[in-house]
Amino acid sequence: MEQTIKQIMTPTDVLNILIEQHRLCSPLDPEADPYAELSFTSTIDDWREANDLLPWRPLSEFLNKEFQIKATEDEWKLVLTPSSARTLEDVCKLISQHSSRQDIQPIKLLGQECLSSAVFRTLIKYLSQRQVDVSEIRPSTPLTPYFEKYFSEMVEQTTIISNGKKVFDQFDTKLKKTGFLNYINIFDKDRYTFLTGDIKTFRDLTLKIIEVNRHQE
Repeated sequence: MEQTIKQIMTPTDVLNILIEQHRLCSPLDPEADPYAELSFTSTIDDWREANDLLPWRPLSEFLNKEFQIKATEDEWKLVLTPSSARTLEDVCKLISQHSSRQDIQPIKLLGQECLSSAVFRTLIKYLSQRQVDVSEIRPSTPLTPYFEKYFSEMVEQTTIISNGKKVFDQFDTKLKKTGFLNYINIFDKDRYTFLTGDIKTFRDLTLKIIEVNRHQE
């Protein structure tokens, strides 16, 4: 039988997810600090400065949506405030306690167990739950247009399904338009295209998720 992909998140898994999200996202935000090093002992203030995060209440709402959990406002307030004293360990424990995701098991196709199909279908399900239009996504579908349109959701669900393991060895951006005005217009949501190295399609992404889980068990 093929391996499973672990989705029951420990606090360490959640921390790794947050670290990987910081690695991928912080270089694109001029207010973030891409050189910050996050750990369980990082305060909420440290985390907020590293990622240019929202105040605690909208941040808690975002985290509930991202991890698809139902922690209460009181629970979030307890772990996010005061931000100078609370740490990422508090946040990771809360997310882990509320997470209900199940490990991804291989499914049978034509009498054979297939983990890649299970991972692909699970990723599509997670993206759909984050309001990504998945109606046209096939294994051969290119990733770049989806990163351009749904950057946050793609990063969130890719890092979560891989439990924070490094899926993208290359993750760079390139300006889609030339000229000084386009260079300085950081508020243009359509200013970047994404370079993802050898991972060009959803099939590539699925196989890489399986690979990093196999190599880092």
